[in-house]
Amino acid sequence: MSKDLSIEYAHIYSNNKIGEEHKLSLDILGSLRDEEKAKGHSISLVVLVDDYSFPDPAFDYTTFSAWLSENGFKPDLVLRESQLIPLCDETLKLVNDPKLKDQIGDYVRQKKYPCSLFVATWYLLRLGYLSSPIFNAELAAKNVINILPLSFKPFEEKALEIIAATKYVDAVKKIDWRYFEGRLVV
Repeated sequence: MSKDLSIEYAHIYSNNKIGEEHKLSLDILGSLRDEEKAKGHSISLVVLVDDYSFPDPAFDYTTFSAWLSENGFKPDLVLRESQLIPLCDETLKLVNDPKLKDQIGDYVRQKKYPCSLFVATWYLLRLGYLSSPIFNAELAAKNVINILPLSFKPFEEKALEIIAATKYVDAVKKIDWRYFEGRLVV
C-alpha cells in the first residue's frame, strides 16, 4: 500500500447540485488533512458520486471536479458508484454468514444493490483488499476516513457488518468517520 490514509469527502448524488453539505465536507477535510500531514502521513483524496440510487446522466463531473480543485481539494480519484457493481458481486461472494448473504442476495437478484454493499466494497477497494482497473492500487491505504453526513451512519454500520462477515474482518478497525449534520437521505 502506498498511502497511510484514504479520505473520502464531498459525497454527492448525481441528481444533486453542490450544496452546503459539500462545503462543510471541505472544511472538515481541510482540518483533517492538516492534522494528518503534520503527522507525516501520506494521503489519497477520493470522491464517490452516487449515480446508482438516483441516476441523472446530466450530472456534470467536470464542473464538480473543477469546483473541488478550485477549493483546494483536487481529488486523486472521482469514481461513479455504478462502476463498483462487478466488485459488489465479488464482495458478496466473500460473505461467509449465510443469513446475511441471502439477505443481500435477495436485493441483488432484484437488480437493486443495497447501499451497504456498495460501501463495504468501496472500503475494501480503498484498503487494497480488492483490486480493479477502475482504482489505481497506488491510492490504496492502510486506513480510511470518510467525511459524511450523520444520516449515512446506519448504512455505514451495515457495511461494517458485511465486511466483518468476510475473511477481511480486520478491515473493520481500519475504517473511521468524521460525521457532520447534513440533510436526510431519502
